Amino acid sequence: MVNCGKILLSVKNLMSKRDSMLVMKFGGTSVTNPQSVEAINTLVQREIHRKPILVVSALSGITDLLVKLSHSILASEQDSLIEQIKAKHTLWIDTIFGANASEQLAAHNAIAGYLAQLKNLLHSHNFTNQLQLHDSIVSFGEMMSSHLISKFLSSRGNPAKQVSATECIITTKHFGGADFIDAATKKHCKKTVLPIVEKNIVPVITGFIGATQSGETTILGRGGSDYSAAIIGYALNAEEIQIWTDVNGVYSADPRVISDAKLIPQLSYQEAAELAMFGAKVLHPRTIQPAVKSGIPVRVLNTFNIDNCGTLIEHNADNNDGLVKSVTWKKSAPLINIYSANMFLSKGFLQKIFAVLAHKNISVNMLSASEVSVSVTLDNIGKLDEALLELNKFAKTDYIEGFGTVSLVGEKIMSTPRIMQDLFDIFDSSNIGVQMLSYSASNINISMIVPSDKISEVVPILHRKFIN
Repeated sequence: MVNCGKILLSVKNLMSKRDSMLVMKFGGTSVTNPQSVEAINTLVQREIHRKPILVVSALSGITDLLVKLSHSILASEQDSLIEQIKAKHTLWIDTIFGANASEQLAAHNAIAGYLAQLKNLLHSHNFTNQLQLHDSIVSFGEMMSSHLISKFLSSRGNPAKQVSATECIITTKHFGGADFIDAATKKHCKKTVLPIVEKNIVPVITGFIGATQSGETTILGRGGSDYSAAIIGYALNAEEIQIWTDVNGVYSADPRVISDAKLIPQLSYQEAAELAMFGAKVLHPRTIQPAVKSGIPVRVLNTFNIDNCGTLIEHNADNNDGLVKSVTWKKSAPLINIYSANMFLSKGFLQKIFAVLAHKNISVNMLSASEVSVSVTLDNIGKLDEALLELNKFAKTDYIEGFGTVSLVGEKIMSTPRIMQDLFDIFDSSNIGVQMLSYSASNINISMIVPSDKISEVVPILHRKFIN
């Protein structure tokens, strides 16, 4: 059992330096399951002295349905998807509010109103492009869930108020994956959220979404509710950001795959960021960024096990519990080999490559360069076909699929004796070829490109060797 004493102490040392506010984000499974919904109420009651601010995701499965809806063109398909969305919310309402007919009716009417707005939106001509319309459509999941959770808390004696993040998170016009604008977001968060908190009312804020300075709805990208919570925590100088999910915290490997994976009590910001970037699914990759700016601790916790200490993420994490903290992986890491047309890398060659990839909305995970070639692995493929056409104007390219990444993460990883020799021995004895090996710039991550079908074979071996 994890000893929370030391972990809690580090957080308490920060409380005097910050405003007494606690940001609590609840994901899709946490707001969908009746057990976890009751747990949310218990947690709010338990933490009411810390002025909790809730950030909620859409009910589990709703965002996927809304994404399908945004891409649908047939009226029959649209009607079917809306009925599925209605059915999921109807079941939630009947389960949670079933004992109170008036609350049940009010909730049904509210959802009916949102769905009517959604139908009207599908036939709207007020959008400059399809991506802008897409952002507006998928935002409805969080709007409906935040309404229901706020009404639920109020019905349990914890006064709560729905707050749309479009009123407080101000973003760029990068529809589909916007970034928040620092000064404007701080200003609007303080203006919108603080008056509610000061009245001892719990704000229930929509995760995942924001708005441009001219009021257009944007989304922060899939998994963006974690990011929303971190942004709000940063903007309000909160004492702690909590990410409530369906696992006890961050593990040394995915516990659904590695049965003896260990809960990690503490991580540094850098370790958490590397884990998120290289495949750990507990945190959204961008979550850590706003927290780092002002040193706000982030804690990952389990809504289904509320007394567990979880994983604390902060600047000065205790690293005495192991040099390698975690093994993580991505089953798919498409690879592009780019060869200089002039045989030697000319001035500005790398700049040209990254300009093309950025313009086509393609993110790079790993990079390896020589005098004549550059190899990159892709985090998302964006407009890949267009990118390859652009790259081929000044280089020769090979696009290769069938590879994934396996990563070892830990701040003291380079202090692990014989780590490189052990790695090569493992891959050699397993007859698994390593396409590329890379150290992170921070020296806390070693990543290898290996065939996707070999990942399930090598991960348990690495976990036993470096963690167990």
